[in-house]
Amino acid sequence: MFRTCLLATTAAAVLAFGTFVSTTPAQAQCTARFTCDPGVSPVCWFRLFYRNGNSSVFTVAAGGERRIFGLSPGERYCSSNRGTPGFQCNAQRIRMAC
Repeated sequence: MFRTCLLATTAAAVLAFGTFVSTTPAQAQCTARFTCDPGVSPVCWFRLFYRNGNSSVFTVAAGGERRIFGLSPGERYCSSNRGTPGFQCNAQRIRMAC
């Protein structure tokens, strides 16, 4: 009797945990394309602001593009053709495909 109750309780716990894990929404992995128009500057600088509070900077050559993978909805960016954008820039939402 005790073994049957223990087995039933364990099975119920595993089932409940599996249901909890499967109903948790997955973090969307998105891709964005960043371009730099030719003629303004030899390179464009971009600063990405991630939702977790981190940021990163990268450059794109004039007339080129760069794809960034693994982004999440709600992340933002700043761009400049005069040097690295600061942290107090007017950040815009990243247009991305998920």
